[in-house]
Amino acid sequence: MPEPTDVTATVKGMLEAAGIKCSDEEFDGFVKAYPMLRAGADSLYIEEVRYEEPALIFSPVPPAK
Repeated sequence: MPEPTDVTATVKGMLEAAGIKCSDEEFDGFVKAYPMLRAGADSLYIEEVRYEEPALIFSPVPPAK
């Protein structure tokens, strides 16, 4: 289970790392939205399939008949 984080510090760090400046109102919106966005991103990760190939793989060679 992931360790609890300080959402405000996390959002501030990400914005600083990206060089993004925003108003206090925008910052508060990011802080409010971050937990939901983080949970959504975390739900996409499935440990058991990390070494599997994607379901759709493009091959420029037509299959042999």
